[in-house]
Amino acid sequence: MLSNRVLIRLALPLLTVPLLSARAESPIVQQTGWGAWFNNAAINEDIGIVSDVQLRSQDEWAGPRTLLIRPGLSWYVQPGQTLSAGYAYIGTFNRDAEDAVEHRIWQQWVSSYRLQRVNVSQRLRLEQRFIGRPGAPDVYSDRFRWFARAQLPLNAGTGAFTQGAFLAFQNEAMVNLSGRDALNAPLFDQNRAYVAFGWRLNRTADVEIGYLNQWINGKNRDTVNHVLQVALYTFFR
Repeated sequence: MLSNRVLIRLALPLLTVPLLSARAESPIVQQTGWGAWFNNAAINEDIGIVSDVQLRSQDEWAGPRTLLIRPGLSWYVQPGQTLSAGYAYIGTFNRDAEDAVEHRIWQQWVSSYRLQRVNVSQRLRLEQRFIGRPGAPDVYSDRFRWFARAQLPLNAGTGAFTQGAFLAFQNEAMVNLSGRDALNAPLFDQNRAYVAFGWRLNRTADVEIGYLNQWINGKNRDTVNHVLQVALYTFFR
């Protein structure tokens, strides 16, 4: 069993969800689906490639809404410590307006470690966002993101986790550092809380399905997305 001290260390980064400010209007509520492929591949002992591709649906699964393609280059500073930087393309397909495109440059630091049988990772990411807006001037914004994830194997083994079922818990908070007046005005942008059931196929691949709650802090009205996410994780070292 995990000790109380370990549980507290694990829970703090995962349960840090901001208090929702009171609004005069109830939030917009949507039901969507996200499909994602996250990949890490080492080129050698020092350098690797990191990428993810995501396709997100419209409300009520009414066709595609967002395509995200995010490649990058990683530097393995030391075991469990990785620095990465790259580019992201985000295309948004609107039903009642022109399509929009956002380009991003991003930098991140990832720390991975184990707390007894639990695999934990934390990520700090800085983004420079070039946001295209149909019918309005483009916007530049800097955004900071803090992500924490825990993966708990469900088998009884104490060695390396190479195959079998697991549970995953994660949370990500995002803060707008600049360009807020043209976006949602508040400093805090959004929060994503997620829980999933997964299966490790082998040393190089995980699959998982889970529920993600995305709260977006709007300028006049918040949005809550209830998301069913299906994800593939691949890692080659």
